[in-house]
Amino acid sequence: MPRFEKKLLFSGSLLRGLPRIAIIFAGVALSATALYLSFQSHNLSWLLAFAALMPILVITERSPSPRSACGLGLLTGFCFYYIELFWITNSIAGFTSLPTVVVTLVMALLALYIGLYFAIFCGAWHYLNNIAALKSPLGKVILALSCAAVWLLLEDLRSLFLGGFPWHPLGLSQIDNPFFNWLLPFGGVRLLSGLIVIGNVGIYRACQALCKKSFGKFALYSGFLLMPLVCLALFGNHLISSTHSQANLKNQLNQESLKKQTSLHKRIVIIQPNIPQKEKWHPENRGKIINKMLAMSQESCSKDLHHHPDLIVWPEAALPLILEKEPEVYAKLYKFVTENQVSIMLGGPRYIRPPNQPEKKLFNAIFLISPEKQLQIYDKIKLVPYGEFTPLATLFPFISKIVPGLDYSPGNKIHNLNLGELKIAPSVCFEGVFPAFTASFFAAGANLLINLTNDAWFGDSPGPRQHLANIRLRALENRCTIIRCANTGISAVINPAGKIEQLLPLNQEGIIFTEIAGNLKPTFFARHPHLATGLAGLYLLLPLGLIYRDRRKTSNSDII
Repeated sequence: MPRFEKKLLFSGSLLRGLPRIAIIFAGVALSATALYLSFQSHNLSWLLAFAALMPILVITERSPSPRSACGLGLLTGFCFYYIELFWITNSIAGFTSLPTVVVTLVMALLALYIGLYFAIFCGAWHYLNNIAALKSPLGKVILALSCAAVWLLLEDLRSLFLGGFPWHPLGLSQIDNPFFNWLLPFGGVRLLSGLIVIGNVGIYRACQALCKKSFGKFALYSGFLLMPLVCLALFGNHLISSTHSQANLKNQLNQESLKKQTSLHKRIVIIQPNIPQKEKWHPENRGKIINKMLAMSQESCSKDLHHHPDLIVWPEAALPLILEKEPEVYAKLYKFVTENQVSIMLGGPRYIRPPNQPEKKLFNAIFLISPEKQLQIYDKIKLVPYGEFTPLATLFPFISKIVPGLDYSPGNKIHNLNLGELKIAPSVCFEGVFPAFTASFFAAGANLLINLTNDAWFGDSPGPRQHLANIRLRALENRCTIIRCANTGISAVINPAGKIEQLLPLNQEGIIFTEIAGNLKPTFFARHPHLATGLAGLYLLLPLGLIYRDRRKTSNSDII
């Protein structure tokens, strides 16, 4: 069929086009809905992820051009992310004076931006399907792996471009899937995202072959694309059963003695003060907040003399002040620390002139105050785009007026904070959603991750719950305990298996007491966090080589 007629058939006249348009938009809606449902924390919701991409794969493979495939991919990504991230409007509407129309527009622009990565994937899928060398059964296997590599690279790019927004990678849907989440310490969440794409393409190709009664192709696609996933799942099941029958018993017998023997054993207290964001920065509340934080900390020290804490953790922006400009407040904190022989970790802004810099800069920092009068500071490196800094503001000054935010500067040094022999990976809010970035602290010897956050900006919305889900991945990737301290919730203790051991719900004041034993060595992923991305990039040289060969053949035939 000529290309023009094919386009005409695809778009169609009003009468002939309506059913086709309905099918197209049904496919978009199905993929967006299935993706949304696969991220919900319900039993077996993770299974949906292995079929969520199939509707959009079907309709974009049959699109008349890569451009139309990109458009459908953009629409799918937009629908999914607009629904999944709609809670962000709570932050914008609740803490700015922007009109509702502008707030809705800002949310739409964010969903469009993230949807662009989906559009590129769908365009690549359509383009590769039209490469002659990839139309054979074996070529389609190469194509499936190529699509997984493209998706993996796009997720990595999203974590870098404009400061990075790696929220909700596809692999997050498998956080509670024990058959695959055991792979996280080896390849991280990017590996799981790639496997999900392979599963979607593999099921689609196998179904295609069955519909055509081509059992040889069905066996090929099942053997090369689906059987490896089944084998990984079976091995995961074997690990689960062996863990329950042997390792758990051993751990139960030795856990207490292990904690007492190791110098990495610490007692930690998490303070969740539940101070509403709109009240925190009112000058008349300043003294009350300081006294409340100290009173809750004193209560944690006095509650059980036999389990006196080694560290008390306060949330991000715990006090409504710049600590380094308030010597009286710092003296009060240090007095508490020395009298109770306990360290305090808290988050707060600091305004200083860095070495060899002409002007002062604002940093979002973590302070660790110890009885030895040793003050350790970590400056947040990964800032929130359009919240703590404004990308592209120099090119488009109007952006700063639409989305007002503070002008923080990023820190420039990855380093751990020391509590005796325990090395703590410090993490402020959004930083916990970056896999490779977090892994770099464990490669540098960290034994424990402590994440301080202030999710009060998000209100009672899915935002804090999504934030918690994203950071649980870091526990599995680095086989570490995570201490998460949030102003209004959700504070939690997450074990190295990614399970939540203790939790303080949203909008509740409370204290968590826990004992931890830090991990002793970094995982394979912590040592090689970019390996999956690098291998994906190398693999794409194969389809690129096939494309180059096809083009040379075409140009040579044209000359002849």
